[in-house]
Amino acid sequence: MTSRLLAGLRVVELTEVWAGPMGGSLLGDLGADVIKVESFPRVPAITRPVGPPVPEGEYPMYESFGVHQLANRNKRNIALNLRSPQGAELFTRLLASADIYFEGFSAGTIQRIGFGWEDVHPVNPRLVMISMPGWGLEGPYKGYVTLGSGLDASSGHMSVRGYPNRGTEDIPAVYHSDATGALALVVAALTGVQRREASGEGCFIDLSQVEAMAWQLPALLAEWTLNGRLPVQLGNADPHVVPHGCYPAAGEEAWVVVAAENDAQWAGLAGVLGHPEWATDGHPWASVVGRLGARTEIDRAIAGFTAEREPAAVAEAVQAAGAIAAPVVGNVEMLASPQLAARDWFQAVDHVAVGSQIFPGFLWSAAADPPTWDRPSALVGEHNREVIAELGYSPDEITSLEEAGVIGSRYVAPAS
Repeated sequence: MTSRLLAGLRVVELTEVWAGPMGGSLLGDLGADVIKVESFPRVPAITRPVGPPVPEGEYPMYESFGVHQLANRNKRNIALNLRSPQGAELFTRLLASADIYFEGFSAGTIQRIGFGWEDVHPVNPRLVMISMPGWGLEGPYKGYVTLGSGLDASSGHMSVRGYPNRGTEDIPAVYHSDATGALALVVAALTGVQRREASGEGCFIDLSQVEAMAWQLPALLAEWTLNGRLPVQLGNADPHVVPHGCYPAAGEEAWVVVAAENDAQWAGLAGVLGHPEWATDGHPWASVVGRLGARTEIDRAIAGFTAEREPAAVAEAVQAAGAIAAPVVGNVEMLASPQLAARDWFQAVDHVAVGSQIFPGFLWSAAADPPTWDRPSALVGEHNREVIAELGYSPDEITSLEEAGVIGSRYVAPAS
């Protein structure tokens, strides 16, 4: 890989859906050798939907599902029956060669399989193990399963998302905890390795995804504990900033975000709106307090201005005046973003099952050692032979594992 920041580290991943897999991809972006272990022959996770059989030589639908493609770059893949004696022995050998091992089963599952901390630490005393069940390993919710929806709900995030005139259930199906879990995993992994390098001993990290998510929302708890105030759904508004909103623009379903967080920005925006007097001394809107009390009137005035102009034109004029604005774009429009294009953020990726596709880029760019998309999302078991041979198995032994169903490269839809 081009990036060498984490070169020499082997990471073993046992996670599905988004938070764990995306965290593994971020480690792979930095140069770690990430080996994703998929369960076999059990029906895979929801990012590997098994459809009807396909003719020999064609790729099944689970090799082209978008979420799986996005969250599993820069990894090698083996498909392994962990519950078989031979599979367990193979996985043990893999862990003995690893630096970091993380899993995302519900609390207690990995221990029942036989690969909890007490099992793996004697095998590899320098191993950093991270368990990332939704609610952590202990407590009344031990063993509960969840997706991002459950974490966003139990952290309080859902109660403040959305708009004041809509119900709590009427919110977009995009879950913030998927992102926080992935980033928390990267921090935990690097912290564990740093500790290992200092002490010579591996460590175990209990990463509760809901606790990582809750730290994104400390103001919600603080408002109640310190002031006795319940948070409310604000939509696009900000309780301390006026204007701060999403306004209609010229065109079909066209919108632009406009904000002014201080008097200087408000003066610039007022000039763009054609009313510089709104920011002069003596006008009721010239101060932050005055604008907070006139939110509805100011929003109406801005909407009247923006509705007659293209979103990009509004944003350019407002930004030139020193205030805040950006056009609201859809997924397709992002591809035409001059900012993202200028930074070469989008990546053209060739995948054997879906051809050449444009994918989002990376979270960071490290000078002199940038991340690259060296491996597209791997096929099921694509690297079985390569990885297992590195563990000391002979070609004949690997063939025997295939014939016994311990490893494989193709899922079969369950009988109805």
